[in-house]
Amino acid sequence: MIHKITERKKDHLRIICEENVQYEKVTTGFEQFTFIHNALPEIDLREVDCTCEFLGYQLQIPLIICPIGGGESDGKELNKALAKVANKARIALGIGSLRPALIDKYVIGTYAVVRENAPDIPLIANLGAVQLAEGIDLQTLKLLLNEIGADALSIHLNPLQEALQPEGDPAFHNVSRAIEILKDTLPIPIIVKEVGFGLSSGVIRRLGKMGVKWVDVAGAGGTSWSRIEAIRITDSYRKRLAAEFFEWGIPTVSALLEAVKIKGINVIASGGIENGLQFAKAIALGATLGGGAALFVRTWYAQGIEGLAETVNLFGDTLRHAMFCTGCKTLGTFRGNSEIIKNNSNLSNVK
Repeated sequence: MIHKITERKKDHLRIICEENVQYEKVTTGFEQFTFIHNALPEIDLREVDCTCEFLGYQLQIPLIICPIGGGESDGKELNKALAKVANKARIALGIGSLRPALIDKYVIGTYAVVRENAPDIPLIANLGAVQLAEGIDLQTLKLLLNEIGADALSIHLNPLQEALQPEGDPAFHNVSRAIEILKDTLPIPIIVKEVGFGLSSGVIRRLGKMGVKWVDVAGAGGTSWSRIEAIRITDSYRKRLAAEFFEWGIPTVSALLEAVKIKGINVIASGGIENGLQFAKAIALGATLGGGAALFVRTWYAQGIEGLAETVNLFGDTLRHAMFCTGCKTLGTFRGNSEIIKNNSNLSNVK
């Protein structure tokens, strides 16, 4: 079983790096927002402060590399590179799914390498909602989280992916109760996220009533897991079914704008963020952190650790320059500031 899971994770990484699995019609919505240029900012660029606090750590910029993969042997080198770059840049880092490690303790090394190379930043472990609801030994999970040095646990909701995936398990009953139990059991915070189809305001409100404080909207417009699974499917009818959902999901900006209205919820914005300006827009629209996964994985795959580091630095410098050119000296004056960014359309997300 463990071999099948790690092979699937390896498949996912390969497809993300080598195939075109982006949405074609649905967009994130970031292109419909424009910063209002301030030609008289009355601040010095060198005074602009992008730092923020997250899970007890001081980040240089509010950026997270979101979790992807988990347990596959090839993932160890990826995790090591991501950890080194993230630690140097002082940004948050997600770790791939813990499911393989819960089944086979011998793959723990692919996860432990992250904390070994990233001692100074918050690490977010990751586990699927279905696996959680099926029942896992919480004591074993606690020990594993402690062993890899996780500061939070992300629970990913992926009903459509599970429904389309050849090996998927679409049994999503009792997920809400499992999340509640986990929240009350773990000594670290939990973050509930989608995988690229978006969280609706209704789901986020339900999560808030459970006591969840952090969500990652992970909206549509970037990598499509329907397309990824369609490539893996061999049955022609199942391929046609997956194709029906190639443009399915709540665009990232739509999900973000709804999420930030909900009191008591801290919002991470991911899903199709491909450059520093989109990242800056996510923060200006109210996200506590912004980030992504596929972009950073593809960059490492094509350009190595140097290209990855340059991309992360570019995100930070773009945010800093955007803050300067909107007259914002700190993230507190930039985040959620409706006076520095405007909507140029009616948020139609179809090209």
